[in-house]
Amino acid sequence: MPTGKLERYPPTSDPSLRVMSAADELLLAWASEHVLPQETPLVCHDRFGAVTVTLQRPCRFVAAFHSQEEALRRNLGGSPGPVILYPFDDAGPVTTALMRVPKSLELFEVYLGQVSRGATPESRLVAGFMTRHFTPRLLEVAGRYAATVTQSRAHKKARLLLLSDFHPLDGTMTRGAAEVPGKSLQLGERMYTQFYGVFSADRIDPATRFLLEQWGLHRRLADLHPDAMLDIGCGNGVIGAELLLRYSGARLLATDDAILAVASARNNLPADRSTVYYDHTLDAISVASQDLVVTNPPFHLGHENNIEVSLGLFRQAARVLSPGGSLVVVANRHLNYGTHLGRLFTRVEEVAVNAKFVIYRCSAQPKDL
Repeated sequence: MPTGKLERYPPTSDPSLRVMSAADELLLAWASEHVLPQETPLVCHDRFGAVTVTLQRPCRFVAAFHSQEEALRRNLGGSPGPVILYPFDDAGPVTTALMRVPKSLELFEVYLGQVSRGATPESRLVAGFMTRHFTPRLLEVAGRYAATVTQSRAHKKARLLLLSDFHPLDGTMTRGAAEVPGKSLQLGERMYTQFYGVFSADRIDPATRFLLEQWGLHRRLADLHPDAMLDIGCGNGVIGAELLLRYSGARLLATDDAILAVASARNNLPADRSTVYYDHTLDAISVASQDLVVTNPPFHLGHENNIEVSLGLFRQAARVLSPGGSLVVVANRHLNYGTHLGRLFTRVEEVAVNAKFVIYRCSAQPKDL
């Protein structure tokens, strides 16, 4: 196993953001005492691969994000990696599972469902979290899947949640079963579906709704007539689906870092007019190929507020825009993306603003990157 320094990926310029938290350290300490030499633990939501690499033992790694897989690959430094599984996969028998509790309790349930499907009477799951992120709902959700749920003592403001005596899954526990879309969301007269654990929970994201409502109202959006469109961070695919209805002759490319979002978007988008990539970059998109790039970009990485990922996507968007193409961004006003976009594009306009959100249109030739 590698012995070099572990690093975050995507990288950050903020020195206060660490690759490993006290919750990760607790998980590793527990594993060193309780995981038997012959066991191959299941590791869930190890965002940068730090727990998996530090374990220095064979394990199975559940990846929910493309960037997570890349972080693991980089931190392995060329060493052989674990078996990669996805939330949809059958993990087989699970004796021990180690998990960092995700911000999304829906995603937490998806992992719990995956563990439960492979649980035996001896199975146990240990989930690490920072105490400031604790909510009573965490215990409520855990109790749906395991009869025994206990907490460790706090250490460095972190705790472990220990689950055992897993309940047999039945048809009422669909929130943990990722094989079928978990919910329906309505936009006007149209219904969309998405899997549990996808951003926006039980409604169309308000920023997405604002963007789509404004598209036909403002001249600087209504006068767009693209043939080739790209939706970055497409989520459940609603933006792309609505734009394909508006532009009947256009084709759509879409990308997302989250595999559950990609699966949702593929369900919602017409297969004959769209291609959805599971990717955290735009490397699969040709240079200067897109007339319109649209995005409602992420500004959280788990519990962190972090716009560096979005800024990186803006730089990549400039690369794939065709001459005369436009980038349309909807975002929270307080993020002040206009300043950052102005460093990349010669023309940045605020075409619609409300109390919370702003829509930018960036056009003309991108500046030299």
